[in-house]
Amino acid sequence: MRLLHYIEIENFKRFGARQRIELDHPAVLIGPNNCGKTSAIQAMALWSQAVRTWYDVRRESSAKERTATSLNRLSIVAVPVTRTRFFWHNTQVRKGSKDIALNITVGVEFEGHVHPLTMRFRNQGDELVYCTPDPSVMGNLKLLAYASSLRVELLYPMSGLDTEEPILQPGRVDVLLGQGRTADVLRNLCLAVARTSVGDWQRIVDLMRRLFKVDLGAPEETSRGSITLAYRQDSVKEALDISSAGRGMLQMLLVFAYLFSHKRSVLLVDEPDAHLEILRQKQVYVLLRDIASENGSQVVMVTHSEVILDEALDKNLTLLLEGRADDLARKDDIRNSLKHFGAEHYVKARQRGYVLYAEGGTDVDMLRALATRLNHEAAQVWDERINTFYVQNNFPLQDFDAELERVEGGFGITPLDHFNGLRNLLPDLEGLGILDNDGRNRPDRDYGALKLRYWRRYEAENYFVVPDLLERFARSRYPSEDLFAAQVHALITEVLDEVLISLVFDGQAEDHRAWRGAASDAARVIWEAKTEHRKLSAVAEEFFRRLAQRQGGAMLLTKGELHRLVPLADLSASAEKEVPEKLDLVAALFKSAQRRQTAMLVAMGAEANSNSD
Repeated sequence: MRLLHYIEIENFKRFGARQRIELDHPAVLIGPNNCGKTSAIQAMALWSQAVRTWYDVRRESSAKERTATSLNRLSIVAVPVTRTRFFWHNTQVRKGSKDIALNITVGVEFEGHVHPLTMRFRNQGDELVYCTPDPSVMGNLKLLAYASSLRVELLYPMSGLDTEEPILQPGRVDVLLGQGRTADVLRNLCLAVARTSVGDWQRIVDLMRRLFKVDLGAPEETSRGSITLAYRQDSVKEALDISSAGRGMLQMLLVFAYLFSHKRSVLLVDEPDAHLEILRQKQVYVLLRDIASENGSQVVMVTHSEVILDEALDKNLTLLLEGRADDLARKDDIRNSLKHFGAEHYVKARQRGYVLYAEGGTDVDMLRALATRLNHEAAQVWDERINTFYVQNNFPLQDFDAELERVEGGFGITPLDHFNGLRNLLPDLEGLGILDNDGRNRPDRDYGALKLRYWRRYEAENYFVVPDLLERFARSRYPSEDLFAAQVHALITEVLDEVLISLVFDGQAEDHRAWRGAASDAARVIWEAKTEHRKLSAVAEEFFRRLAQRQGGAMLLTKGELHRLVPLADLSASAEKEVPEKLDLVAALFKSAQRRQTAMLVAMGAEANSNSD
């Protein structure tokens, strides 16, 4: 069902210049935090309330009397603000003595055609705004009557649930929903469904049984004027109050109750995937789509879910960045590329303007730690929303860190393939790879806007992991005043020597003893020669593992935590030369992204100002 075909927003909250968002069923809005996603669905809710209020007040007036109608700030529950000027982009309601137009246009399907219906808003102090239809539709009362009859309902994610919930009138339920107080009305929504249709309630019961293996009881009114709702699960003898359920289960119940209690509506759903794991995220998308279709409803949803992103790519997917809309599903080149790389890769690259390629998350942590240790400019301009792509494609140890990096990256795709695929869509994209040499003497490469740089030694850890650092760090975890400190310190040295003989000196104890007895300068030369093509992260990890086994307790550091050694490290002369070279490139990448972001904001401000002239 497609009740509304598009929305155009001008000078509302995050939106300055007019932006158009296509609406299908379901329509999915994506983007980073504070980019305009919630503002978009709030604009639809405000439009609906304005149409309904204006029509109710002015429908009996003559054409000459159909003036603007006031809306009180407190009555606009779907868009809570403390002052009505906060509805306007950058809170600017006037330029000089001229009102700045806040316009929301929705394409309404009526009598076989799509009609643009614009509502115009004018600020009138801190508490009131005046709304009126555009003169082009003022006389079309049939269209206005139909538009005012459409229910446009806004649902925020599930919040915490109290143990008791009073029976509420339908109007009060809608007010609390608009305020985002979903936990205050869940039982009321369920009661409304059960009272209206036994069949619909049974559908909900069946769905909850299928998804969560629970038997949901019927909501009942109590003598205290409240509502009880309980469920049973196989492993528990007694029925449990719904407040005992997990947040994911409550989120799904909220969505189902909302769908069946708001039939033949435009349902604006803010993050329906909240609190849900990956499988449930796909399920909630499919169920929202299909149940809404059965009930004659249309769904517009806001999400951060990469699962829903990929599901919606063929249908209706709009990216919002800094109040600008980009219809991804209607651009074949973007859609086809995103199917290969994943929509989230395009979103992040579009947002930040670059991709930093690294072996894994631990390498990014080490770059930052090295920048801080050297007081390098990269530490001051570090991008807290860094866009990385992890290129490591084999993990002999399938541990937690490996799995986390696997789902965050796109293993098996080379940096060049990944970058070229995105740069076909984003011509200004920049790329930088800081990658392990792996003992292969890999040469640096420049592929246009993509720079690939390799560590000259095996990996980043080779520039700070030395025996003295490992020993000092381990000893620092066992205070010298401890009764058994001397014994533990001796054990640390013993374990370290065992690991070095095995992994660095190839089992040759004599070579190890010669290195131990050499002068400091000679020992350093021997160490760097012996370790140039060895993976020192594996040496450090094995040391901490054997120490934990011999001493008892957990490992002092895992592979993913080795960057914590950097603040204590004495970097070699080669490191102090090469590491800054890499960090210079990182700093330049981040500064370029910052300049691009600033330029975009300035351009948007100029565009908004020109539109208000």
